[in-house]
Amino acid sequence: MSHLYLLGVATLTLTSAGFAGSDTNADLQARLEAAEARINELSAATNNNWLNDTRSDEIRSLVHDVLADADNRASLQGSGSTAGYNGGFTVGSADGNWSLKMNGLVQTSWSNVDDEAADTDGWGFDAVNSWMNFSGTVAGDYHYNVRYNWDGTNFLGEASDLEWANVHFGIADGWNLTMGTQKVASSRIALIDDQNQLGINDEVYDVENGATLGYASDDMRAWLQIFNNDGDGAGNDSQYDFNGRLEYMVEGNWGQFDQFTSADGGAAGTLLGFSYMTTNSDGAEDGDSTWTLDGQMQFGGSNLYFAYTEDSDDDGEDSDTTYVAYGMYLDADWEAYVQYMDDSDRDDPLWVIGVNNYWAGQNAKWTTELHMNDADNGDTTTITSQIQLYF
Repeated sequence: MSHLYLLGVATLTLTSAGFAGSDTNADLQARLEAAEARINELSAATNNNWLNDTRSDEIRSLVHDVLADADNRASLQGSGSTAGYNGGFTVGSADGNWSLKMNGLVQTSWSNVDDEAADTDGWGFDAVNSWMNFSGTVAGDYHYNVRYNWDGTNFLGEASDLEWANVHFGIADGWNLTMGTQKVASSRIALIDDQNQLGINDEVYDVENGATLGYASDDMRAWLQIFNNDGDGAGNDSQYDFNGRLEYMVEGNWGQFDQFTSADGGAAGTLLGFSYMTTNSDGAEDGDSTWTLDGQMQFGGSNLYFAYTEDSDDDGEDSDTTYVAYGMYLDADWEAYVQYMDDSDRDDPLWVIGVNNYWAGQNAKWTTELHMNDADNGDTTTITSQIQLYF
């Protein structure tokens, strides 16, 4: 009996253990699945955090670069440096004591020439003017002006890119001194720069090596100039050319006469000038002289320039030249002009008819003109179209 009792107890115990083992396995399985799900969730979160960390690093790097650039800009502003465009590309100190201005000009053209005397008719392209100009201030009171012109010759007619180089400084109220290679102030048209001329190849000027005593007031200015005549340095052998020019501004401001054109609505102005030059040398030109009386007028939509020049040769061979140019705006961007020149050494006068299309003022301009040179032995007719870029 007791054996049967023990066997029953054992059987019940094992059955109970079996049911209990079954419940435990199910619980463990559930826990494993829950743990696996949690691991997957944490893994995804870790990946997202890694991506967020990467983005954060990139953003921190970008912010650092921006702040560094801002610091550099602030440092430049703090140091007083200035840079930009103001009639040319400029860089300099805030107080203006040190500065550099860069200007450049490119003029390129196409021409067709019909020469009756030579019985030829030809056309081609030309690089009329290509130069860079550097000017500015040194130590506040001293100024420089250097121009490189790639037309191939310098003021002596030698192969060189340097057209002029001079220094300029004030010496008294209204008075200044310029030394070095520079323009001869022989007329108003000679003093106006290439890019501001009315037509093509209008500017005829001389560049000489010497000194200029200048004066400027509200309505008067003058140039007193002395130049080498026979060479540089001691090679000049005390031979000089003397030139003087006086200008009187009847109406307007000095700046407006730096160009011929006068756009619609522009200020009216009148400027009169007189130049005289004489030569002192051991050569045949000793005692020769040239004088010019000219005037420049602007009417706010049209302009007029006239000049009379007389050349006196010490040997008695004199000549004179009359030049007149008139321009008128057709609309805001188009300007028509006509030029007339009568030279006593020529058989007939020279006529030029042209038109300017101002794409961006003098900075970008297209010019086309008809050049008629009459002569007893045959006329020469030239058609030229030119594009100008200036900064």
